[in-house]
Amino acid sequence: MRALEPDQPVIYVVDDQEPNRRLLERILARGALANVQSFADGASALEAIEAVQPDVILLDLHMPGTDGFAVLERLARVLPPHAFVPVLVLTGDVERDARTRALSGGATDFLSKPFDAEEVLLRVRNLLRTRELHKALMARNAELSDDIVERTRALTELEGEWTAVAESLARLGARETAEATADALCRELAFIPDLDAVAIVAFGANGASVPLALIAPVEIGVAVNVPLPMERSAVLHARALGGPWVDTWPEGDGEGDPAYFARIRGAGLVAAAYLPMATDTGPVGLLVAASIAPDAARRLTRRIPALEAFAAVGTALLGPGIAERQHGEAILAVVADVIDRQAFTPVFQPIVDLADGSVQGYEALTRFTDGTRPDRRFADATAVGLGLDLELATLEAAVSASRDLAPGTFVSLNVSPDLILEVDRVKSVLAGVEMPVVIEITEHVPVADYPALRRSLDALGPDVRFAIDDAGAGYSSFRHIVELRPDFVKLDIGLVRDIERDPARQAFVAGMVYFALRTNCTLIAEGIETEDERTALASLAVDLGQGYLLGRPGPARRDLDR
Repeated sequence: MRALEPDQPVIYVVDDQEPNRRLLERILARGALANVQSFADGASALEAIEAVQPDVILLDLHMPGTDGFAVLERLARVLPPHAFVPVLVLTGDVERDARTRALSGGATDFLSKPFDAEEVLLRVRNLLRTRELHKALMARNAELSDDIVERTRALTELEGEWTAVAESLARLGARETAEATADALCRELAFIPDLDAVAIVAFGANGASVPLALIAPVEIGVAVNVPLPMERSAVLHARALGGPWVDTWPEGDGEGDPAYFARIRGAGLVAAAYLPMATDTGPVGLLVAASIAPDAARRLTRRIPALEAFAAVGTALLGPGIAERQHGEAILAVVADVIDRQAFTPVFQPIVDLADGSVQGYEALTRFTDGTRPDRRFADATAVGLGLDLELATLEAAVSASRDLAPGTFVSLNVSPDLILEVDRVKSVLAGVEMPVVIEITEHVPVADYPALRRSLDALGPDVRFAIDDAGAGYSSFRHIVELRPDFVKLDIGLVRDIERDPARQAFVAGMVYFALRTNCTLIAEGIETEDERTALASLAVDLGQGYLLGRPGPARRDLDR
């Protein structure tokens, strides 16, 4: 084990896969976290932990011998009493049982494989901040203990509170959901004197403030996962930029919704402390603690240091998840706006007969008004649950525009397997097509049920032909082709590029030509950009082609040369 650098956080990486260890070391080094030791098994890691206590452990769950679960079980015996060493579990296992077992065994947070470098650094730095906070609290507790005989009863009481805070922090860890984690945080907060109601509030990208958890002795008219009034949310967002604050509930209209404050006052709450939870990108939420005491503002001000400690832990445990939610909400708003405003334009790229140069058909493509790449926009839409809505909107636009294409040609429409399964919706759109239709299915999308997909394709009617797009570069190689027996197979640009100089590509395409003859389908070569590529493909008896050499995507026009 190499020598550790002094005054630097110590990070242990425990994973039986060397590529994973090396990748994590490089990611951490780029984040100026060079004090990293790696271990290929749990037993050697435990020996090292007994010798030198790390600041963070990155732990793989599934390893031969002493696995991650065993390491978690033995940590409590290896570490000194009251020690808090955050454990970031590394796992490709998304099963609930594995996550629950790890969390109950003492894991602090999860990191899914494959690793995202930015997420690795963000989560490790958050856990390091939590670790430093715990060490500072324990040091403060020790300092108070040394002076206990000379201190007043008030200071003795404060020492006990800091001890309770430190013990609470050590018990906290990530739960299955953000709401469950926030609820655990609130339950620990409830043990602090003078706190009669506590809540964790998350900020949304749309300006809303949403309670993730709430513990209060009486009904206060605030509900978990129900947004606060927008006027009040705007005030909380603005004030969170300035750090912690304590407010009494206003007797007049106050800042925000008067009815909201009337419900709060009716519950007997006098004042509240607000502790921002902020990441590198800004505030993501608030820890809120309220009191019914007549001198509530004074009492809550006294609790600010302890509440700041909990807010820091809340940031470490909830910050990345809330930031991810904000990102998702922002994407959702953008995609919904694109759909509502029809902020896209269909364009058509010609599909040409390589033998005589005549245009046989056109592939419908989409260009977004703001310049976003189509693959990025569709991926974002799918991630926020609007994938099919965006796909239908662009499909309808392409069908409408296709009426201006040259007669005697066909139009090829890109449709995902998921949308094809929505047979009635697709048939409704295709009813507006006035020319032969080819449905393109990309190989980049997995198909869970081939028979169901085939039935849906058949249900579109005998006049609708279909193609497999991106053959040779897809998710399941050629299984789409074998299982679905398409009318067209489109050869991916990776097979076409420089084919005139590559015997291997030529042999591969020759085999596809033979396959096409035996299965009665037509080959279309994509991405043709040079005359040499076109000549080579034609000599191999590839029927059709498309690419910038043959025609760039553009608007539909009946006067296009055929």
